[in-house]
Amino acid sequence: MASLTPHNERLKAFRVLIAVLAVADERRWNFCSDGCAHTWHQLSADAPGKPA
Repeated sequence: MASLTPHNERLKAFRVLIAVLAVADERRWNFCSDGCAHTWHQLSADAPGKPA
């Protein structure tokens, strides 16, 4: 993406990338909104290795 020329092509590619990531994030939230079995969603506050 950084090698695209002219500058407006880089800008358009960046905007497309952000739009794709937004769609992926929305789908992730919808999938996990009712609860799921992902282990990282089941961590307790005192789980070892979890950042404070």
